[in-house]
Amino acid sequence: MTAPLKTLTVKLSDAAIKQHANDPSITELKDPRHPLRFRYRHDRNKGSWHLVRFDKGAKWKKAANWPDVPARVMLDSLPVVQARLLADPTAAATVDGWERVGQVLEWYAARLKTDNSLSKSRRGSSLSAIRCQLLPALSDLPLCKLNADTLDRHLIWHMQAEYSLSYVKSVLDVLKVVFGAALTLKKITVNPLLGVSFSHFTKAKIKPKGARLRHVAVVDLLAEWGEAFAEDPAAVTLLVLMLTHATRITESRLAKWKNVHLDAGEWFIPADDTKSKRDHLLPLTTQVVAYLERYRDRQLADGYDGAYLFPATSRAGRPMSRSQAFNIFSRFGAGEWTSHDLRKLAPSTCLNDLSCSADMAREKLLVALGSTATPTGGPGGPLHRGRGGSFRPTGHAGDQWQGQRYAWQRQNHPQRQLGGRQPGADRRRCRSAQWLAVILPGRHPRAAHGSAQ
Repeated sequence: MTAPLKTLTVKLSDAAIKQHANDPSITELKDPRHPLRFRYRHDRNKGSWHLVRFDKGAKWKKAANWPDVPARVMLDSLPVVQARLLADPTAAATVDGWERVGQVLEWYAARLKTDNSLSKSRRGSSLSAIRCQLLPALSDLPLCKLNADTLDRHLIWHMQAEYSLSYVKSVLDVLKVVFGAALTLKKITVNPLLGVSFSHFTKAKIKPKGARLRHVAVVDLLAEWGEAFAEDPAAVTLLVLMLTHATRITESRLAKWKNVHLDAGEWFIPADDTKSKRDHLLPLTTQVVAYLERYRDRQLADGYDGAYLFPATSRAGRPMSRSQAFNIFSRFGAGEWTSHDLRKLAPSTCLNDLSCSADMAREKLLVALGSTATPTGGPGGPLHRGRGGSFRPTGHAGDQWQGQRYAWQRQNHPQRQLGGRQPGADRRRCRSAQWLAVILPGRHPRAAHGSAQ
């Protein structure tokens, strides 16, 4: 005769589950201390956890599988699950298999190493935040205890005493991305950081870094670069291109000669090389074209006829590496300014010399604005997305933009039939003509500026 199936009352633990796994007559284990049941499966080496709530009768909700979620993790997570169901009886009662925050971070770090959708620098900065900040502070914190309070005590408040608020916020952003990805891929059932923002921990404003370069110092800088051109033309040219076009280091160092059209006066940057992952087309003034012709002649004289404007010094057929590019700024900036300070000069020059709006300056900096964004730096209406994904302002700011575009085309391509609105009188040229004349041989800033009027 078959023995009757029974439920055994025990003190729930992994040891008790394994002890009674060999007795097929025992199908369930319960613990009088907790509203929890353990059920064996047909394979007695596996089972499932169920939360039992009494509301007009017993109601069972599956919480997790065993041994994926061991007994200790299940018991530690029980108060969190009960609080969740108390707030919303229809909520899930599931419990995650991970026990510590460190397990989630290690999972994401391993995934991040092979994520080709992110740039190498983005992967590196995220991995650095995980290894240097998040894992040391949160690795042993139980996952069920992660909330704004424990995050503040274990991570945020210690970091803000040592690091800048902008860096602390960036580390918090990485942590939120980690848990967002884990929830999306169903590695966890609840995101404990949902709704948590940096403003919960401090009301202090994160101030942007001030510019360490002003346009009045650029002529002296270019004079210094002109003297260095003979010994290191690639370094000087990288600095010049970034100064005159507000491009990023990666966009500049990956530039290819096939994308620089000197006759047409255009520099094309493919989407793969840009941070925004959009194609970008930059105009080249006659001064920049003359400079690049001089630089190309120097490369040919030195025996280089390769694809890149800035070839690597040690690996043939490869572009300049990030470390080589940063070394250039370390040498020439000497700790007083960085690559980003060169980019900050672009809106200053555009606003001071061309009287354009701040939105036009932002466009030069390749910042993606929504097609209905309202300009904040000057008169005019919303920006209009033109063909090719570029933005231009409308209204009064659009008149300025169109006039400046017309002036540039007339200066660089007088043979073309130009359309659009005719520009007004007395429009001042950008001071870059004076700057670049410092480096171009046989010319003087004042002479270059006077000849252009």
